[in-house]
This record gives sequence, C-alpha cells and structure tokens, in this order.
Amino acid sequence: MRHALKYTVFPTPLGPMYAAASDAGVCRITYDVTVDVFETDMLNRFGANLTFVPDDEMLSTVEDQVTRYFAGERKVFDIPLDFLRGTPFTRRVWRTQQAIPYGACRSYKWVAEKVGRPRAARAVGQANRNNDISLLVPCHRVIASDGSLGGYGGQPDIKAFLLDLEGADYIR
Repeated sequence: MRHALKYTVFPTPLGPMYAAASDAGVCRITYDVTVDVFETDMLNRFGANLTFVPDDEMLSTVEDQVTRYFAGERKVFDIPLDFLRGTPFTRRVWRTQQAIPYGACRSYKWVAEKVGRPRAARAVGQANRNNDISLLVPCHRVIASDGSLGGYGGQPDIKAFLLDLEGADYIR
C-alpha cells in the first residue's frame, strides 16, 4: 500500500530531525540522516510518496514541540500519531510507552507485563527497535530491569542523552 506523506526537517541537538506525517498524524521521526537516506527509508518502510512541506500546520507543531522538549520547556507531546506499521502487540507496546512520564524509566519487563505478556520482555525490545516515532513514543524511557540502559538501536549515547535531558535515574 502506498502512502502519500508530507515531511519537514529541522535542527536539533541530535542533528537534523526529519518528521513525516499522513493526514491522520505523525508516522516517522528520525534524526541525523541525509535527505536521500530519509527518502529511501520512507520508501522502504511505507512505500511512501513524499512531499517536502516546510510550512504544514501539523509538522510545524511537531517542530515546535520537539524544539521545546530539547530546550527543557516541554514534557508531554500532544501530537496525533499514525502507526502505519506494527502488529497488534507492537502497537500495544508503543501505546503503553507513551504513558511513561517524562523523566521516568520503566523496564522492558514492566512494559511486557502492562501489555499482558509478562514473559515477552525481549519482544518489547524488538518492538522498540521497530518504533518509527521514537521520540514521541519514548522508547528511550525503557531500560533493563537492573537499571542499566539496555539497547537503543546501537546508540546508547543517544538514549543516555535523552534520559539525562529529562533528569531520569538509571545506571550509567
């Protein structure tokens, strides 16, 4: 299925951030890539027809809220999301993680228990790996049961940066 999506790009402390949305909501956020890499990623993920729209109302709201988040001025995102991929399980994981408060951490096991699959902590980690909207669906707030970071797509320094920004408590 092809999706007609719009996107914008804006600066953040992590590098250029790309945000893409359908008419229903944000479906992708990623950072520190090139336009070509982003466009190829969107085609591979969603079969997307992309249009660069720097002044779209929803995308402007995303830019404003994310910029304020990085400035320490925003703790909650109230942007509509559109999960274009994912199984019912992964979508439950993502929705559960949206409820983890700013500055708080929960374990992979905790998320697994909340979605009704207490033995599926590794599957929660896999759902996080496939999270298309990683900042707005805060998988960085999910850590190992021992308080250590756990995974973050091979970028634990980014996960630590986000948790430090929020003042979260974890084992460094």
